[in-house]
Amino acid sequence: MNYIFKDNKSDKTLVLFHGTGGDEKVLLPIANQVAPSMNHLSLQGEIVSFGKRRFSKVSHPDQLVDEDDLLSRVPGILKTVEDLKEKYQLGKLWALGFSNGSMTLTGMILTEETPFDKVILLRPLDFKQEFEAKNLSGLDILIHSGKHDPVTPSISAVHLEQKLLRLGARVNHKIYPLDHRMNMSEIKDIKEWFDKELDNK
Repeated sequence: MNYIFKDNKSDKTLVLFHGTGGDEKVLLPIANQVAPSMNHLSLQGEIVSFGKRRFSKVSHPDQLVDEDDLLSRVPGILKTVEDLKEKYQLGKLWALGFSNGSMTLTGMILTEETPFDKVILLRPLDFKQEFEAKNLSGLDILIHSGKHDPVTPSISAVHLEQKLLRLGARVNHKIYPLDHRMNMSEIKDIKEWFDKELDNK
């Protein structure tokens, strides 16, 4: 798996998972804005379906995610993260995913033991299938969704929020009057969340 690692000499590293059509470079400007003091590890999805790069295959160009295919790839993606953590001595790991990347992160935390202390899910979807209940107590999760998002509807993120709360996670979910795209006001809010969380640790 291709990746970019930016060493900011921190004991915390933000792991980045891009959305459909993105790459390992696309979220770095946001990481530089919201968490400039953290190390940044940005991963590139290995799959290209219908001309768009992502972390899992789809069988139709309009399909957002193939849940079974995504979940089959989660252990391998997680092993990559754990190997890179050991290689670079990354310290505590936080994770941020957008759209397809947030679905990948969601699949990880719902099915596997992950090394992440905090997870930021931007424009996520809930999984349709059910999983064996996990204990997510102690995990801090920030969710941002768009009220007018035609790609990943905010109601799905609400269902995901409720599921994560039932599993014991601490969830902060904010719905913006936006579509699938982010704006500078939202990025400012994410930075304020990072600043607060970093001050508390």
